[in-house]
Amino acid sequence: MLLSANDIVLFLAFAGLTGFTLWLLLRPLRAGGALAPQDQGEGEIAIYRDQLAEISRDLERGAIGAAEAEAARIEVSRRLIAADEARASALRETKGPGDPRWRRMAAVALVICVPLLTLAIYLDAGAPGLEGQPVEARLDVPAEELPVEGLVARVERRLKDNPDDVEGWETVAPAYVMLGRYDEAVRAWTRAMIAGGVTAERLAARAEARVLANEGAVGPGAKTDLEKAVELDPSEPRAQFLLGLAEIEEGDREAALARWKALVATAPSGAPWVPSVRARIAALEGGPAIAAEDAPMIRGMVDGLAARLAGNPDDLEGWLRLVHSYGVLEEPEKARAALETARETFAGNAEALARLDEAEARLGN
Repeated sequence: MLLSANDIVLFLAFAGLTGFTLWLLLRPLRAGGALAPQDQGEGEIAIYRDQLAEISRDLERGAIGAAEAEAARIEVSRRLIAADEARASALRETKGPGDPRWRRMAAVALVICVPLLTLAIYLDAGAPGLEGQPVEARLDVPAEELPVEGLVARVERRLKDNPDDVEGWETVAPAYVMLGRYDEAVRAWTRAMIAGGVTAERLAARAEARVLANEGAVGPGAKTDLEKAVELDPSEPRAQFLLGLAEIEEGDREAALARWKALVATAPSGAPWVPSVRARIAALEGGPAIAAEDAPMIRGMVDGLAARLAGNPDDLEGWLRLVHSYGVLEEPEKARAALETARETFAGNAEALARLDEAEARLGN
């Protein structure tokens, strides 16, 4: 493998920075402390020797008597001997690995060896010869070659330059929902309404994102959006469905049933959301979860979702919908097989695995 001059300079720079950082971190080890115990002992010994000399001078000047001088010498000498013994003991304890010389040698060895070892590992396991891949270049590929996150990044880049692009906001908002970024979806729908005006559909979509962000509960902000949406368009299906959920949360089961039955009765022919609303009605009334007329449509949708996930397994929200769908179809074996495949796909992703565990728990209920 051939390295360019820039690669070598970069490696040396990283090694130098690592060494400098280690040098700073290891200063206490290298210095061995501000004042070692044996150094403190040397200072005490010097003080006591000065005191003995001072006693002799005071005796010569007649400042103290002979008896007083002798008593003082005995006391200072006793302290001098104790200090000397303490110094010798401290010196014995610091020999070996704790000796300041060993600490300095260990610090220097770490500063030299750690950067060299890091560089050797990178050269062996890394890819120093790989050309740089700027974000711009990675995004400038056909859309079908990008994952959902890449498509979102591409739209975000466009919106940064053109924040009044209503189509861009309406494109990125559902993608945020798919990725579980519900708060960002709420902001995206808000920007779409600022740029393109308030509509029943946009209000209902923002309310749905707020419900998802609130763990499925219809909070005050979502309910306000839904009520405004049905004022603008009483037939807006998402708003009517979510208002039914709000009525169930408030304990008004009959109002929710009436709302949902009216929604199904006035639905356009072939509306894809009708089966799920019928299933909700059946659940409230204690009937079969899927009406006979809806079974073929639901089966086709589930099979289509499974086929899509086989080609694009990185769609966590899709796996969660598939597991839920198998549960509704009362096919627990297929649901658990889908869970196993999803866990293999997202191995190492703690957040994704936690959501799959939650889906399995709901499946068991």
